[in-house]
Amino acid sequence: MVVPKEDEIRVLLVYHPAYLKNAPHILAAYESVLQEEGVPYETVDVLQLTRVDAGKLVKTVPVVIMPDNLLQSVPAQFDDWTKQYLANGGNIAVIYDAGIRDDHGHFREHAAFADIIGLNYITYSTAGTEAYGYGYVRFSSKENRDFFQIPMGKTIDGLVLSSYGYGPLKYPLARNVSVRDIPETGIYAYSEAANNERFPSLVLTEYAKGRVLYVNLPLGHLKANTDDLPLRSMLRTFLFDVVEIPHITNVEQGQGGIVINWHIDSSIEHTTLPAMQAEGFLRPGLRASFHITAGDFRDTPLDRLGYDAVGAGRGLTTLLKGYGVIGSHGGWAHNWFSENITKGAFAEPEIREFIAKNNISLETVVGYKVIEYSAPSGLHPQPATTKILEDMGFIAYYYTGDTGSGPNRTFYEGKMVSDKVIAFPVMPFGRTASLGEMYDLDHKNETEVTEWLFSILSYAARNRTVRLVYSHPYDIEAYPQAMKAFIDRAEAMQAAGEITVRPMSDFARFFLRFMSTTYAFRVKEKQLVISLKNLDDLAGITIALPKKSCQKPTAEGIVVREDERYYYLTVVGKNEKEKLITADTR
Repeated sequence: MVVPKEDEIRVLLVYHPAYLKNAPHILAAYESVLQEEGVPYETVDVLQLTRVDAGKLVKTVPVVIMPDNLLQSVPAQFDDWTKQYLANGGNIAVIYDAGIRDDHGHFREHAAFADIIGLNYITYSTAGTEAYGYGYVRFSSKENRDFFQIPMGKTIDGLVLSSYGYGPLKYPLARNVSVRDIPETGIYAYSEAANNERFPSLVLTEYAKGRVLYVNLPLGHLKANTDDLPLRSMLRTFLFDVVEIPHITNVEQGQGGIVINWHIDSSIEHTTLPAMQAEGFLRPGLRASFHITAGDFRDTPLDRLGYDAVGAGRGLTTLLKGYGVIGSHGGWAHNWFSENITKGAFAEPEIREFIAKNNISLETVVGYKVIEYSAPSGLHPQPATTKILEDMGFIAYYYTGDTGSGPNRTFYEGKMVSDKVIAFPVMPFGRTASLGEMYDLDHKNETEVTEWLFSILSYAARNRTVRLVYSHPYDIEAYPQAMKAFIDRAEAMQAAGEITVRPMSDFARFFLRFMSTTYAFRVKEKQLVISLKNLDDLAGITIALPKKSCQKPTAEGIVVREDERYYYLTVVGKNEKEKLITADTR
């Protein structure tokens, strides 16, 4: 119900009960992202929402989200309700197929939200089965790509959405036609079909006193099937940058971060690791995640090509402890393990056995429990592997799903895989991710790789989020100048307080504590009252308050920072479990 929270600021996530029955995973996907982004929200039945006064609701509900798959039918009166809501200053996000059917489930001739968007996005009456298809998503400019928080490396040629190992991606699209003029500046991306037709896929427009976002992608479906970035980026942009809602940041002190993840899997690193140290690629202040395949062979037993963590690699493993955290790179022998998974020779029992063997070996050397993981060759069969990691007490893993996105509780085939082990998706550069792949497959030059590496640092700082960069020590020889420049810039940005470089388990620990924090934003006369509670500790938890609606608050036990749009209030007191902060509204 909507009424009981009438004094709380929150976003509404709307569904139709008839569609929720068949697609509960879509609602779960949206909820997961909103939870992970610190957004106060409420789910609501559209049949109930139409009975609520839109003019009153807008005082505490700045955004209404119409998700894909869950709202294909809406009541006839809901069209007027949305227009009244926008007329009072509300904001609406319409995703893919919301409002395309009538009460009987038949396709409309005119989509329910076509007027407020300026596009009719259901063309079945004229296009028939061609109303839906597939196409590439191309941003109108690099500036528009950046605005919607898409990393440069998640595109081909800087504009077309792509993925690691695949290159340009074909996404579902709806054929749409204009019903009123939309300024070209309001179309941020197009979907390009095979016949060279293109249709607006990302539109941000104004209607009355509100803003309307239209996304021609099934964002919830994508998130529920291992493509997290589109939903997360679109919601973050609309909620945080366009509407500017109060929220809790999922990064400590509201500061973006970088994970540098080195995969160490063979005896070649006995030479490269000392060179990394001697040449300044390893620095105590830039703590990395070193994931090691511990066995003494790599391809076949007795080949002596393994790293051998308890033998020939022992001293180097001890050395690396001073530069970050040691994690597990899978099942004892890198290529042997991954090839056996590929062939189907290893199933869950063998995966469990050899990850455990790898852990035991590493733990005897480093003296602490191994809690970070990366799969050899990226082969991480879901959900079985993550269940194994959860059972063994891991809290974070490198992941080749959800590429280009931030740490999250990934979904696989419509279900959240784990709420205890956090996935850290790899940051790609088009279809590649490691420096060696960039050199061998795409023949990138040093300038291009430097630009990509620098773009990740800028992205993490600008968007106050975490991203993971991965490679092997032996890859550095392909781009030594680019890697040196990256390390230098990361160190300088960390010293300036723009980002932090830490192992993935550090970020995961905070993320899990953040996820256990409860919070609320309540409107009390001319004040916004923020309540925080965490049974462990609130230290580092950060509130983002929009400057346009709040004045700068002061309170004991918090530090206030700011940028052009937000005040960031960070709890600094140790062992504080509850906090109440007030801010005067404008």
